[in-house]
Amino acid sequence: MSKNNALLRISQLSAKIGRQSVLLNISLDVIPGECVAIVGGSGAGKSCLLRCVMGLYNPVLPFAGSLQFLEHYYDFAKVRVKAKVRSQMAFVPQNPQAGLDPLKSLVSQWQQALRSSGNAEMNMAEQQRLLDSLGLPWFEKAYPHQWSQGMQQRLLIAFALLTRPQLLILDEPTSALDSLIAAKAMTHIMECARKNTIAVLIVTHDLALAARFAQRVAIMSQGKILEYGDAQQILTAPQSDYGKLLVANRHWQTGLRQ
Repeated sequence: MSKNNALLRISQLSAKIGRQSVLLNISLDVIPGECVAIVGGSGAGKSCLLRCVMGLYNPVLPFAGSLQFLEHYYDFAKVRVKAKVRSQMAFVPQNPQAGLDPLKSLVSQWQQALRSSGNAEMNMAEQQRLLDSLGLPWFEKAYPHQWSQGMQQRLLIAFALLTRPQLLILDEPTSALDSLIAAKAMTHIMECARKNTIAVLIVTHDLALAARFAQRVAIMSQGKILEYGDAQQILTAPQSDYGKLLVANRHWQTGLRQ
């Protein structure tokens, strides 16, 4: 895959929280329509990386490197990623409570998402098809606390898909889902991404998920990318010691694409 047509390119990104460096010289690129997975253990810096891409600089603060997204270029040491650029990205957080207002009904939040995404005219049948594809019922009079965490997380994914972003960013998208629902949800996400040439950037500790859906994988540890390349190659024959340790458990390999 050529870097020349990259949708997103991160070069030599370094960032800190307080005085502690949490990202060191991160370089990464994603091309249109591609799925890239960032895998690694807790504390590797995966979510910090996503926050820098989205321009969410609290508590993480980038201090070196650059980001190019579409025709926009940012020097992390000088400027923040602007809202205009963020509007072409959609971010689904690991904790759905961060994306839903507990005081508003789900249907009112859905209607607001329809308006914000420019889909206010979407008919009921189309809305229900999207919800059905993610295993979600109609909202009736429910509030967020009346839906399970997994249902809330799938609703945030539906919100994100409504916007048809250039880049869909998922932070541990299946952490609150059982394996069957997770597989169905991710399959629909990837079908929608392919249909609309949406690039997908996933942070996950689930190697089977990365193996099944990603074309390329980055292995992160202690704020650094140790390996980055073809998913099949890296997940079956990693070169770094940490990568070998990470993939040593072979039961996840049932997720490898054939």
